[in-house]
Amino acid sequence: MSLGAKLNTLRLRKAESLQATADAVGITKTHIWELEKGKSSNPTAELLARLAAHFEVTVDFLLDAKRDTPSEKDEAAVFFRDLQLLSDKDRATVKEMIRHFKSSQDDK
Repeated sequence: MSLGAKLNTLRLRKAESLQATADAVGITKTHIWELEKGKSSNPTAELLARLAAHFEVTVDFLLDAKRDTPSEKDEAAVFFRDLQLLSDKDRATVKEMIRHFKSSQDDK
């Protein structure tokens, strides 16, 4: 699946307009349309990173034409990326929650 097709699928899955996506990543609606239609085929690394963050996928997934859906590895990378944005206190809370869930699994 091409970058444009993936962007279109991800945008529609979020029920988002071209304008809403453009506003979220800081580009024009026309640029999003051109990316989706394959008329702009060389986005910057910065733009790819913003698109990946917005759609909660990895840049690797966006660029890999062989994959139609994100893998578990992609999902883990997105989780880690989001985790890094949290405060130290919130990261500690998430770690404690993970420990709790892991110990709950051990009890089964």
